[in-house]
Amino acid sequence: MSDNDKPKREALADQRINQKDTEGACKLLFDLIVEYAREKNFVKAEALHEKLYETDPMALTEIVRSSEIIEEEKSESLDREHIEIWSKLYEPLSTAEGNALYYLMKSKKFQSGEPIMEQGKLNSRLYFINRGEVKALFNQGGKENLIKILGVGDIVGQEPFFSATVCTVSMVPLNSVKATYLETDVLKKWKEEVPALESKLYDYCLKNDSVKKELAGKSIERRSDKRVNLSGTVVFQLLDKAGKPTGKGYKGELSDLSAGGISFIIKSSKKESVRMLLGRRLKISFNLPMKHNTYHKVEQLMTVIAAQPQVFDDYSIHLKFDTKWAQRMIEDVDPSRLAVKPDQE
Repeated sequence: MSDNDKPKREALADQRINQKDTEGACKLLFDLIVEYAREKNFVKAEALHEKLYETDPMALTEIVRSSEIIEEEKSESLDREHIEIWSKLYEPLSTAEGNALYYLMKSKKFQSGEPIMEQGKLNSRLYFINRGEVKALFNQGGKENLIKILGVGDIVGQEPFFSATVCTVSMVPLNSVKATYLETDVLKKWKEEVPALESKLYDYCLKNDSVKKELAGKSIERRSDKRVNLSGTVVFQLLDKAGKPTGKGYKGELSDLSAGGISFIIKSSKKESVRMLLGRRLKISFNLPMKHNTYHKVEQLMTVIAAQPQVFDDYSIHLKFDTKWAQRMIEDVDPSRLAVKPDQE
């Protein structure tokens, strides 16, 4: 059959699978995978590679070789300008990891003044700047502070992408910006296919976070409210779309309190579930220890602004009050005593 008869050859492969002729089916599938890969039709090549594995998991020669051909063809079609800009990022990656990173990126253009991300808002994308310049800004007390001008080869959005927080700074283009980006859902996909890629990308971002370095160098304190370390138990419930508590209450271990909000620790082995708390509304209940051996009952609706991984499956959940507390309330807290559940005193 000619090369233009691929659909017929796929149908023939299915027919041989139904007839239990796995050897003949595998031969047809292997040839089709190679042809589709060399035509750069990777979606089709990978779908047939999956079918090849399902047809005969022990056809190792065909499975391994066809996978290698797909990766080789992917590597040859990479954007060389992109690879040159991000050479230090791709350098430690295997061929499969480099392809997984590159082929899951999407492109987006921004015009001057069009925000890439805004302080205090949600963002699920990690941006790679390929062209143009971006202002990193921090708003404090109504005053906009310029942190740094970013350009080609800089990455934007590391903190919310890896740590599940709202944006702590704003990123605004100075001129026309061309960028590629990743969505957070790629992390789950990589876990199965290229498990080491997330840690390699994280390490690169950590070493090349110029905004964080600039903030540290300028000693800019982004927290506007003094925090009081606090221990004890807090009970929280998720709110539904109507703003009503739903399901049972969960317990957390309080970490600290400020006029602007609280943070507490929960334990979970499911990273994706914890990330889903970001931006959600919760009902928070606990008895706050005050001076003079009294307790103040706290029962408030709050918004999750960060869900950061700690050690041993612990996560630090940070929440923001709708309205700030008066500072004198914070000053009357007795951190030497434990906060307790609503039914305890």
